Amino acid sequence: MKSENDGNTIRFAVMVRSEGLQKWQRDCYNSLINSGLAVNVLWISEDEEVSVQSWTLRVSAYPWRKLIFRKYYKHFFRPESFNRIPFEEVRGEIPVIHCKTIRKGKYSEYFEESDLNKINAYEPDFILKFGFGIIRGEILTCTPYGVWSFHHGDEQKYRGVPPAFHEIMRNDPVTASILQRLTETLDGGVILRKGFFKTINHSWSANLDQALKLSLNWPLDVCREIISQKSFPAATEGVKTLAPVHKEPENLSMVLFLVKVFVNKVKFHFSEIFLSENWETGLIEARPEQIAGPDAFVISPLKVTWLRAGLRNRYWADSFAIEHKNKLLLLFENYDYRKQKADISATWFDENNKTFGEIKSALNEEWHLSYPFIQMIGDDIYCIPESLRHGSVELYRLDTGTLKLHHSRTLIPGLQAADGTLVNHQNHWYFFFTPAHATNTELHIWHSETLDGTFIPHTLTPVKSNAGNARPAGPFFTCNGKLYRPAQDSSRTYGGRIIINEIKLLTEDDFLEETVCVLMPPAGYSGIHNISFAGKHMFFDSKKYRFSPAAFRHQIMRRLKL
Repeated sequence: MKSENDGNTIRFAVMVRSEGLQKWQRDCYNSLINSGLAVNVLWISEDEEVSVQSWTLRVSAYPWRKLIFRKYYKHFFRPESFNRIPFEEVRGEIPVIHCKTIRKGKYSEYFEESDLNKINAYEPDFILKFGFGIIRGEILTCTPYGVWSFHHGDEQKYRGVPPAFHEIMRNDPVTASILQRLTETLDGGVILRKGFFKTINHSWSANLDQALKLSLNWPLDVCREIISQKSFPAATEGVKTLAPVHKEPENLSMVLFLVKVFVNKVKFHFSEIFLSENWETGLIEARPEQIAGPDAFVISPLKVTWLRAGLRNRYWADSFAIEHKNKLLLLFENYDYRKQKADISATWFDENNKTFGEIKSALNEEWHLSYPFIQMIGDDIYCIPESLRHGSVELYRLDTGTLKLHHSRTLIPGLQAADGTLVNHQNHWYFFFTPAHATNTELHIWHSETLDGTFIPHTLTPVKSNAGNARPAGPFFTCNGKLYRPAQDSSRTYGGRIIINEIKLLTEDDFLEETVCVLMPPAGYSGIHNISFAGKHMFFDSKKYRFSPAAFRHQIMRRLKL
């Protein structure tokens, strides 16, 4: 039953429940189908038994100690990703086989040999599991790439149910998802993809929605890697974990959980309304080898030459510096809470006298601008400011006389990129960024042979899904012949600290980096999310929280939908 293909298409089957798919599963399925890289050859439908019990038996067998959870889950828990999509809406003309598994032990399900033969006849390369229970036996190895299944939680901490729940209960700053190839060992599969997302502790449904939505493209990512690498990107052995297997929370635990979520929600809205981010920029004498060295570098506020907006409704952030004619050229985001947008400002810094020049407006567009990445190309200085709302990556040339940025050309049309960072490595250009749908989580790379050429996605994009180590935090820098990439750690708070990663491998088809150290914000500050080296200084930003009348007004009007 196998149709001919050009070797660039992967065949798969889908295990599904008889009532259909949840929305996130449908979206995951569509990402595979719409890519043109994968084709569904078979639906494997779960032939579920409907048991009929008497009223008295149902009452006596009901888990009354879990009543609150059961009722809350049934009547109040409404994640968007759980919306049910009827099977007939997604089935199409694809064949369906109905399988009834054999129960062995308390939970294990095994497929009958006749059903395995039917599945093998369609020759799928892998099976995507959206139905059935804990499956074991020959079904796990009947296809070349096995059975792929999602688990929404860090398998080293949380096994069992419910997903994205215990992270809130235990104040875990991140919630994980994994895509694994199943093995005979429960929760001991071979990890194909794993990501970490900042826990949304004031909403269980939002936290779960996030974990589902930001991982649903992973099967496609693995298919893309199989096709490009001509091999299966997985370890030979499954993971080992000693994490406890959680069950549905009992009544007292559920009450405590609901109280905790309510308190977190009050704190969240209070902070959004009354406490606004106030970023400040500053320079401190520091070399790359001090930051990437074995000893932790401490930013002392007393040693910093600060460059502050000094206004309640305005802040300066995203600090970039470059040495030019014995002075430091500084570019930074100039954000105005009254306009709810930012421009790019520029000034000069004299390293000897530690004095600043006049603050000038370098660029003002109709859309929000930030992260003014600067790059010396030949004798000219170019800037790629973040233009996420604009929807394209734009390149500007700086007039060093007037400190004005003039549009040069569109570097990458139609790409919504946050904190875009360019690096030339081994005579090849690489553009690192996080996308609009996952600005703090997914690290993407596009590349081109020349800066004037067409940028295309890296084979492994997204190369990382981690709220604690993905989003760029300034330009790459070299130290002792090694290339380093600063990244934001937003696992606890946006721009909480900076992670310094050493680039171990960077080509058109491969990427590997390793964390070497962490840079904390100065004492008295709550975050740092950008560094840039020039001359003998490091230009950085740090944040505090304070009340802003303009931000307060905006939050109130947004909640009142005015």
